[in-house]
Amino acid sequence: MTTASTIARFTPALPPQPLAHEEIHLWFFPQWEKTSDAARSAPVRGLLAAYLDRPVDTVRIERGEHGKPRLTGGELEFNLAHTGAALLLGISHDVVLGVDLENAQRRTRSIELARRFFTPAETAALESLPDELRQATFLRLWCAKEAALKAQGRGIGFGLDRVEFAIDATGAVAPVAGNPWQVVALAPSTEYVGALAHAGLVSRVCAFVARN
Repeated sequence: MTTASTIARFTPALPPQPLAHEEIHLWFFPQWEKTSDAARSAPVRGLLAAYLDRPVDTVRIERGEHGKPRLTGGELEFNLAHTGAALLLGISHDVVLGVDLENAQRRTRSIELARRFFTPAETAALESLPDELRQATFLRLWCAKEAALKAQGRGIGFGLDRVEFAIDATGAVAPVAGNPWQVVALAPSTEYVGALAHAGLVSRVCAFVARN
């Protein structure tokens, strides 16, 4: 099992920041003006335009076969997630990636949902955890799974049990053998948790809070 890492520090910054190949940048927007299509919202198109060094109105976004947003022309890889008032955007030159974001205070019937959506091994691992760890671990696992499915170009409708992770005694989540998606746990603020999933070699992940 590969040990998962966690990024808890997001540095305030203005885009664009220098983006090397085999590098991923994460941008957290604590507040954004919600639209019906988040992929075409002002924060997303504005940030992509900054990295492309061209006017916003030239940024064209289309969707793949299963709905994953992508830039027309494919100059950059990106993925996004939003919940509550916050938006998370991951961007790279050439690394396939997916992100997810959840409210850290979200309370769920974790074992009931795990039995419905997760693998038997994941459910058993959650059941073995002490009560004080179980809810936070459930959210980390949910984020990891959704981020991996989004990186794959799918959504949760494809089946959260299609990508499996292991959970250790501390509640850390990491891929099992045969799962190609590396996962980085995210804590962009005290209100939100998230995950970045990517395939292949990554030299560095940088995390920023977008300044107004």
